[in-house]
Amino acid sequence: GGSRSARFYRGADNSGLVVRLKLYALGTISLSGAVPVLENFGLHVEEEVPTALAVPNCGHIHDFRLSLSSPEEAAALLRDPWEKEGAIASVLEGSAENDRFNALMIGAEMDAASVLLFRALYRYLRQTGLTYSIVTVVDALRKAPLVARALVDLFVARHDLAKRSETKVSAAVSAIENGLADVSAIDEDRILRQVQAVILATLRTNMFAPAARDALAFKIDSSALPFLPAPV
Repeated sequence: GGSRSARFYRGADNSGLVVRLKLYALGTISLSGAVPVLENFGLHVEEEVPTALAVPNCGHIHDFRLSLSSPEEAAALLRDPWEKEGAIASVLEGSAENDRFNALMIGAEMDAASVLLFRALYRYLRQTGLTYSIVTVVDALRKAPLVARALVDLFVARHDLAKRSETKVSAAVSAIENGLADVSAIDEDRILRQVQAVILATLRTNMFAPAARDALAFKIDSSALPFLPAPV
């Protein structure tokens, strides 16, 4: 591993909303550095207790008391914590991005690859003139987790050579439409539909190839996006 590692656990005194997190660091982790990272994962920091390990030069343990938005969210995190622990450690080491999209890992139970996809699609949409903030877009995805997962399924079914399937494409499109019927906020509906439109307009991507580790690339047919102005 790297110079940081993380482990979630349930303390004996904790309520349904609360989990604890131990961060192990070769050096120390400042609160000003750790708190924004944890908050971007949707974790509210209530308390932190640092402990220096007795063996010289072996670093510190930082024990955090954290609250989540619901008991169900806390239970889901503790049921399957491993990828989230690795993601938090990577962000603290500086080898992964620290932004609000990380909240999808806990708030919508998404894996790191799905978070990477939505982050890239958001950046493309910003280039096309999308005015919604990153917080607004992440909230739209978190509030409609079934739609968000179906969007990922749609992308995979169209572009992962090992899983490409027109049947799965149709199923994902149906799931998105069914899920959008339950989205009442106009802005959230618009955001989700624009993400779907970009996925459908994506002609090629290297996301499922080894080259994606160096740089993620998409070839998008901008003429297929209904919200873009027609070229003059």
